[in-house]
Order: sequence, then structure tokens, then C-alpha cells
Amino acid sequence: MIKHIQTDSVRAMIKTEGLVLQGCGGDPQEWLDGINEMLTEAGILQNGRKFTDISVFTQDGLTNILFPFDGMDSDTLNIGKLAMWRLQTHDTFGGTWLSDYLPNKLGVDLAVFDKKESVIEKIREAKAAAKATPQQTPEKEHGGHEKNYEPEV
Repeated sequence: MIKHIQTDSVRAMIKTEGLVLQGCGGDPQEWLDGINEMLTEAGILQNGRKFTDISVFTQDGLTNILFPFDGMDSDTLNIGKLAMWRLQTHDTFGGTWLSDYLPNKLGVDLAVFDKKESVIEKIREAKAAAKATPQQTPEKEHGGHEKNYEPEV
């Protein structure tokens, strides 16, 4: 499915990774078909996998296409080969990773999101640890009496 989205929607994609091709005028379906064919021939898309859902957006007068990696794994997408392909074709397609596009083209400060996520994750971990730790109860000596934990004088 080809979605036409606003640039603000791209700014919100901080947890997504993908390939952004810049300056993709014309029919987005032709771009989708052509890029899928090129990546398949290069051994980047594997096991019959194709990009099916892309997002088209405009920034700085250019029509750009995001090819998200959602649902892709090492059996369907050879990321090493894609990285090399991206570098080799950069002059032609202006390809960049979404995680580079966000801060460099849209001014998104990913460090702010990383810090917030880190704090939220630490809070979740602390809560989970508190739930997992059994309530402390005084130890009992043999015979059923509680040990005296007061300091000796």
C-alpha cells in the first residue's frame, strides 16, 4: 500500500527504521516496483520478500519515499548488502537511513527520545523488580521464635 503522509508524520517515526529515497518524482508505484526489482536482483531482498507498504512525503521541494523495515529480518533483508547498495547509489537516489534523515533533514533530536525511553525503561525495570522480590519477613530461629535483629549493646 502506498501512503501519502505529511512530514510531521515522518518526524514521529522515531522507533522505525527504513530507507529514505529522495527526489522520487513520478508514479510511486513505478518506484516501488523498480526498487523491489533492483533489490531482489542484488540479493538484498530474499526469499521472495518485497516491500509492499511505503510512505511518500515531501520535504524541501522533493518527493521522498520511505521503505520501512518493519517485519523484515535477516532471512528476508540482507542489511549489509543494502548498506553497500545505498552507498553505491547515493548519487542517484539520495538514499539515507530514516534514523539519519530525522536529525539531519527534519531536526529531530533523537537523544531526547533515547533519554526519555531510558528513564521510562528504568522505571519499568524497577517496578518489575519490586514485584518479583518477595516481601521481607523476619527469619525465625529453630523452634519458631523470631531472631532479634536489634544491635547488641
